[in-house]
Amino acid sequence: MPKHDQPADLAKYVSDYFKGLKTFKRPKPSATLLTDLFNCLYYASMQTEEGELTQVAVCLYNPDEQNEEVDLDEEPIDHWQFTAFNEPIPLTTKSIVKISKAADPWSTTIAVYYDEAGELFIHGLIDQAIHNQSYINYESDGAPAFPGELQVTIQGIGIIAVTRGRRLLGILRQHILVKSFLDVLGIGQLSDLLELKSKSSLRNVEQFLKKNYPEEEYEEVEELVFNVWRDTLSRLFIQIRKYHHGGAILITKDKKNLDIKYPFVYKRLFYAMNRFVKVSLQYENIKRKVSRLKTIPKDDFDLFINVEFWKKEVSNELKGAIRFIASQTCVDGLIVFNEKLETLGFGAVIENISPPNEVYYSPNAEYKDANLIKRNPQELGTRHRSMMTYCAENEGSIGIVISQDGDIRIMSLFDRKLIVWENVKTQRYLRASISVSPPKL
Repeated sequence: MPKHDQPADLAKYVSDYFKGLKTFKRPKPSATLLTDLFNCLYYASMQTEEGELTQVAVCLYNPDEQNEEVDLDEEPIDHWQFTAFNEPIPLTTKSIVKISKAADPWSTTIAVYYDEAGELFIHGLIDQAIHNQSYINYESDGAPAFPGELQVTIQGIGIIAVTRGRRLLGILRQHILVKSFLDVLGIGQLSDLLELKSKSSLRNVEQFLKKNYPEEEYEEVEELVFNVWRDTLSRLFIQIRKYHHGGAILITKDKKNLDIKYPFVYKRLFYAMNRFVKVSLQYENIKRKVSRLKTIPKDDFDLFINVEFWKKEVSNELKGAIRFIASQTCVDGLIVFNEKLETLGFGAVIENISPPNEVYYSPNAEYKDANLIKRNPQELGTRHRSMMTYCAENEGSIGIVISQDGDIRIMSLFDRKLIVWENVKTQRYLRASISVSPPKL
């Protein structure tokens, strides 16, 4: 019988991580202290306030080490600032649920710390969390400072994630402790397949550069194009996961054996990605040019400002296209993409579900036959089995299934084997381990 992990198991894992930090000079949080914190948030995730589930971000922040005071009359800055309550509030499931209504995790982090007796208290709120969220969700490029010694977020019912700055330490997903994640979009055979599909964008961008900038040399265009494709898919998965509805995406050459309830062609995502690559190249080019000049001519300065503005506009266009598509997963059925990431419709159903007798889970982003783990598709639900049916019969297709609890599985056919990856890395964290424990079904 599989082991059911608890908040205490996550606490021990995180505590052991801190014990291994030789350069960490402050008191290291004990497993007991972390167990109290994680238990509180774990049970808070199952509570509702005003009919809504609890969503909150908390950090372990010592109020005696406040950040420097900011002169708010000066130009606004994006660095976070701690604001203390008049009196600390004992940390309980009830208190965190109540305060969570005033602390949207996209804007606010709740500051928690312990006293000499090891009791946890809510000391105040920290602002500007949007910059942290935007960064890890690929919506901005600047790496912000993260408050506190560690951060904990509620991601769903019974799901808490622990990070330290830009490093993801682990996630307790109900009764499964996930310690590492597979960067399948950036490493291995699936990444290679996705890069091959991104060539349609590369051709579009190269034609643009040849026509408009024949004299300029742009390095690493191919890498930039693929990175935009990879990041766009990651952002799409993240957005779908926020709905807590579950969803599925199919990238395929054609629509055979698909019954698409709401067929329509939406091309904007493809062209928004291409535009973002083009304007990014233009921006870097003009930035290099003006950085070499002692005095910047007015025309060059105006061009720089215009390109910078246009980059922000195109970034917003791409964000809007991603959210437009993600919301369609709230209707039962698949979203169907062609190989240019143009949508062909949503609410799709795969006809004649007949999955292969065996599928193969890879514990590594780059799969090797010797490490594959055989699984029976019948142990999974209809959404997974239908996707396995299609991908096993259509080489080159990529199936993505996002469960209601936020778990992501990606599958594709390689060497006549249907390879499945789970615990897929989506957010921009430093840790992108390429190995995990055998998957639990």
